[in-house]
Amino acid sequence: MSVQRYDLNACIGCESCVTICPMDVFRFDYDQMKSVMAYPENCQSCGQCYVNCQGRSLIISDNMFGYAITSYRATTTATHADVEAAIKAQPAKSAKAAEEKKAS
Repeated sequence: MSVQRYDLNACIGCESCVTICPMDVFRFDYDQMKSVMAYPENCQSCGQCYVNCQGRSLIISDNMFGYAITSYRATTTATHADVEAAIKAQPAKSAKAAEEKKAS
């Protein structure tokens, strides 16, 4: 089974899927005010996004999809220092995103 986007127009922008997904599959597009499946290859088919989708824009399909690793991800290697820097920068990024959300 696999979670898929049924109808992007049905997405009401509630961000439930972004918040509830334990595998970080969804990202929120603030320009379009809709969630997008940014990393569908991470989906473990738990169905939490489907159950909590208020706009009913997601479906659970019987088909299982495999996603190829993009060439960028396959050739990019993060060093320990890169990971540490990203971890330290995350609170600032989260605070900035929260401020932008409040402003809109």
